[in-house]
Amino acid sequence: MAGPSSAPTPVRPEAAPEVPVRRAARRFAEVVCPPEVRAGRRADRVLREFGLMLGSLPRAARTALATALAVLDQGARLYPPARGRRFARLDDRVAGAYVAALLARRDPAGEVVRRLKSVIVMCYYELPEVHREIGYDPSPYIAAVARRRLESYGPRIRAAEAPVTRRGDQP
Repeated sequence: MAGPSSAPTPVRPEAAPEVPVRRAARRFAEVVCPPEVRAGRRADRVLREFGLMLGSLPRAARTALATALAVLDQGARLYPPARGRRFARLDDRVAGAYVAALLARRDPAGEVVRRLKSVIVMCYYELPEVHREIGYDPSPYIAAVARRRLESYGPRIRAAEAPVTRRGDQP
């Protein structure tokens, strides 16, 4: 009997790896990112970016971030103002206070939340519309650096490429 197909499965371009504890991740993004994250479907795009970033990490790091989100979500139940509700179900005021309390901690739990915040905020600022809004356009800088490097190192680059390109011309 044949096993599962080893043929590649087509992936829709808009599909992204699923974000574990998606509701908690979305709520966390709404709390730690600028308020514009709630505009349109921007929070969904942040989660998509987060899913892509998670997919690029080693399994241990993916598991650690997913676990951190799950603990953050369920840990809110122990935060007195949450009155037993998980983080994904908290209103803006209580969710903000909970995250602020976690970020203020000077222990490993606080460090994990700070790192998680950094990752989510980085995913927000990777969105093309956010680049435009803040006036971030690295293209001119990249072009200038490339020109400067070519001027400085061009002869050495061409000298190193010569033996490789010459061998490629031979049959």
